[in-house]
Amino acid sequence: MTMPQVDLEPNFQTQMIARWLIETPKSERPRAAVVEIRERFPDVGPQGACEAIALANKIRAGGADATS
Repeated sequence: MTMPQVDLEPNFQTQMIARWLIETPKSERPRAAVVEIRERFPDVGPQGACEAIALANKIRAGGADATS
């Protein structure tokens, strides 16, 4: 039995949203992050929003190498 391939590299849109989260001051996005993301990026679902938040947190904690 073969295992399905898992893409461990965040896609471009996830990276773009994570960057937006990091670069946008909290005062400019007063609502919950998922709500802000889904309003600004309407084609992103809740799971995609959560992936972007996780990536942004990982980048904040670990610097530039966090996406690998």
